[in-house]
Amino acid sequence: MKRLMGAAAAAAVLFGGMAAHAQAIDQKKFNVVGTWNFLTNWKVLEVPFWEKELPAASGGKLSGNIKSVTELNLKGTEVLRLLKTGVYDFAAALPIYVDDGAAIVEAVDIAGVARTFKMSRDIIDAWMPEMQKVMRERHGAYVLGTFTWPEQNFYCRGDIASVEDLKGKKIRVQGASQADLVKGFGGSAVTIPFGEVVPALEKGVVDCGITGTMPAYKAKWHEVTSTLFRLPVGFTASVWVVGTKTWDKLSPATQDLMKKEMVKLSDKSWKTVEEETEDGVACTTGQGKSKCTAGPPGKLKLVLPSKADLAARDKVLNDVVLPAWAARCGAECAQKWTETIGKQYGLVAKAK
Repeated sequence: MKRLMGAAAAAAVLFGGMAAHAQAIDQKKFNVVGTWNFLTNWKVLEVPFWEKELPAASGGKLSGNIKSVTELNLKGTEVLRLLKTGVYDFAAALPIYVDDGAAIVEAVDIAGVARTFKMSRDIIDAWMPEMQKVMRERHGAYVLGTFTWPEQNFYCRGDIASVEDLKGKKIRVQGASQADLVKGFGGSAVTIPFGEVVPALEKGVVDCGITGTMPAYKAKWHEVTSTLFRLPVGFTASVWVVGTKTWDKLSPATQDLMKKEMVKLSDKSWKTVEEETEDGVACTTGQGKSKCTAGPPGKLKLVLPSKADLAARDKVLNDVVLPAWAARCGAECAQKWTETIGKQYGLVAKAK
């Protein structure tokens, strides 16, 4: 009898502790800004996380009222400003969304540096302390997770056989380092919002654009271009951030749960998008290592870079892109990047 009573008491303590932990999770529906609502990140990763996976993990206590940046019709830089004021609790943020401290955040996605998804993720992980500092001090935000986009390539009107054919072309870019890369190739960099690129290509406002393989298909770039020049530019490593006004009010148990679930979302995001890259090539060209599962494939001419093209990219990276970024970020920042990231890959960032 004593043993039974002891066991019962132990069970009461155990379940009491579990109940106390469960009660420590806040009841909260976060206001969330996601990415573009016609792309895989939104449909496969973001919406399921905030509407199903997080509620399941929290016993129904946490969820998200998520709106896409498309639906909200927000400019990228507006996202962090609204997060800082408390209008939104969480947001998906790309490096190009950052204005204050832009060069420091840009360090995770300097055009031409990352050659693989693993390398891209290793870079953003290594630079995370600098990212956190900028986000907290300048944007009132805290980074909880990372995600990425498919491999970034060139989509062009007309025939492109090598980097030499990019000379004189007007090319849509995402940010400063992509612009430096394009200028290094002899092209003219043009900044156009993602949703406006198709009419710009159609009307000849730009000759080419840089984007990810599957986003190009889903945005119908293959209908207004002729060539996919698959010279890897980067992966647009991005972050999930929470406003400190929201984060600092959450209970420790809620914070712990959010950290764990965001790690899971990050792992799933990188795996899903890496797998999608080859599908995007197949969908825009009808060629490649896989078959298009997203719809009827396009008929773009697929051009793979030669050794000379890759060497030209590396030369522009070292002679133009890295020095220009170092000038924007400053000597101390550039030295820290060289010591933290550059030395692993034989790269040096130093302004000329």
